[in-house]
Amino acid sequence: MMQIHPVTTMGTEGVPLWMIDAAHPAPDRLLVAASRAAFAAASGDLYPGRRAPAPPEWAEWLQTALPHWPGLSGASLLRADFAIADRDPASLAPVQRIPHFDDSDGAIVALVHYLCHAPHGGTSFHRHRATGFERVTAERAPMWRQALASDAARHGMPGPRYHSGDTDAFVQIGGAALRFNRAIAYPANCLHCGDVAQGWASADRLTITALLRL
Repeated sequence: MMQIHPVTTMGTEGVPLWMIDAAHPAPDRLLVAASRAAFAAASGDLYPGRRAPAPPEWAEWLQTALPHWPGLSGASLLRADFAIADRDPASLAPVQRIPHFDDSDGAIVALVHYLCHAPHGGTSFHRHRATGFERVTAERAPMWRQALASDAARHGMPGPRYHSGDTDAFVQIGGAALRFNRAIAYPANCLHCGDVAQGWASADRLTITALLRL
């Protein structure tokens, strides 16, 4: 039975975080589907790993689950993929070494369904120190790009590693720990990153990542 957590807010901009445990009634079926999927890295995709389309049954489940999530009941699914973050940190582009946002549109919500176990990490959320941004809207995007250039000049380029915790440029404002069959959702324009630094090499940090439109 789904365990629905109260919606929490993070940071000074009140970034909402939705969370459900025991989310899917048959997660083992999703593991079987993932074992049969053809994972691949897509050209131009900044996700640091491989994806494969999520099965139709996951989208069907989501439609039954969303009414239980306050504020998300009317959301529509835009895309959903199995995802495994397994790229060697040495090959990450600079933009993949810092917190990011998925979409500047305030009507888009990101969802992550964890289908793996600890010691893999979950998802962390951040504030950009120089601008104070916790979300990057379309209006803020030009300032965001300028601020990243200023960060590089002031602090140097981020090293070849996955982001973790606080740095000269970012401070963590919250997080969602990884638990098998936990699903979380948050605004797609908030600054976040997967906590994959300790587990990328195992190539088994399986999730389903999705985008929804409110």
